[in-house]
Amino acid sequence: MVSMNAATAVPELRRAVRDEVAATSLHHVSRMAGMNAGGLQRFIDGGKPYTATRRRLERWYVLHGPGRHETALSGGSAFAILRVLVQDLSPARQRPTLELLVKSLEDAYATAHLPRPGWLGEVRGEVGGGAP
Repeated sequence: MVSMNAATAVPELRRAVRDEVAATSLHHVSRMAGMNAGGLQRFIDGGKPYTATRRRLERWYVLHGPGRHETALSGGSAFAILRVLVQDLSPARQRPTLELLVKSLEDAYATAHLPRPGWLGEVRGEVGGGAP
């Protein structure tokens, strides 16, 4: 996946996993994420995730995490969604594609004469490339 500022999303991801484990169980979340319970526990305990683990957890976060119940989208949730969308591209294509996606969203809000939502500003900060 994309290596840009990746560490900034890990704390939010870790909190979401911890909260879901507390609400359900370690085995439930590990099954939903497609990984073993031991690997998930190591992540919860503060271990740095392997790329494959991070991908599984980001996919879980997007599909089953807290964003599916909350009405407000956070920057971390939006960034995770975009990263999942570009994960099959080569690493060299991920950043430029994320920049284009964010630029398109910024343009859409500007064209609609709507204020840019907070989550979009946070995602712009993660992706870089400068705001309009």
